[in-house]
Amino acid sequence: MSPDRRNLALTLAGGGNRAFYQLGLLHRWGERLAPRLGAIGACSAGACVAVLWLSGREVPTRSFWTARRRHMTRNLEWSRLLAGRSPAPHGEIYRDTLLCAAAEGGLERLRALPFPLLVLTAAFPRGVPAPVGTALGLAAYNLEKRLRPAMVHPSFGKRLGFSPMAFDARECNTADELADLVIASSSTPPFTPIGRFRGRALLDGGMVDNVPASVPERVAGIRANLVLLTRPYPRNVLGEQSGEAGPRLYVAPSQDVPVERWDYTRPDLVDATIAMGEREADDHESALRRLLAI
Repeated sequence: MSPDRRNLALTLAGGGNRAFYQLGLLHRWGERLAPRLGAIGACSAGACVAVLWLSGREVPTRSFWTARRRHMTRNLEWSRLLAGRSPAPHGEIYRDTLLCAAAEGGLERLRALPFPLLVLTAAFPRGVPAPVGTALGLAAYNLEKRLRPAMVHPSFGKRLGFSPMAFDARECNTADELADLVIASSSTPPFTPIGRFRGRALLDGGMVDNVPASVPERVAGIRANLVLLTRPYPRNVLGEQSGEAGPRLYVAPSQDVPVERWDYTRPDLVDATIAMGEREADDHESALRRLLAI
């Protein structure tokens, strides 16, 4: 396919484990999307899904993740505080899982992608200490979700001074650097630590936009954008909408997905969430065909 046909962007929203719904959609649509992709924008767990899909390491990495969590019965273990550790073991497991995805050629496949994989993070407001900024950002994000449940693209974080910083994952030179980037984009203490990437303290990209559709649309040649969400939204904000570089197609679960955002105790519900995405792909087939016709 000629390079000028790589005019489609793909946006992967954050949402913790709920992002596995996106993986189910990609199981069904991936072969058709891959040759058309000109850029991917991803945030938080959406970035993890992109790594699993594009590294070619989904099967062994999911097996590793399931085994790594096998003995977890609680998501918060307060006894860990006595050893000076976070009460949530998620950050350690998340990093090990990303390192597994990058192993045995996974990182090399990501670095060789013919399009940018742009991972969104949030930089702290100038002069605000990271712990204070973390509490402020997470509070603002959760408040905005309560006040504006139909909101797709949040705004409170930017108003508070958080600024978007997107990095191309293809420029990560090591597996550890890739893990640093994705964890920075997913930084939601206490479940994951405050992110650090290339010397900067960073927070979850959802602080500035949990659905970073505008990020890949700034890449030259993009004419349309497939936006994959991770929770239900009202019908009026879904389907075909206008974007910065052309039409966007917003796809969301029809109802709450089976798994909770940070539940690492029920891998069976992750499988059920992937299966839900696979099933619901058929519901959007006609809209996807119209988008691919651009």
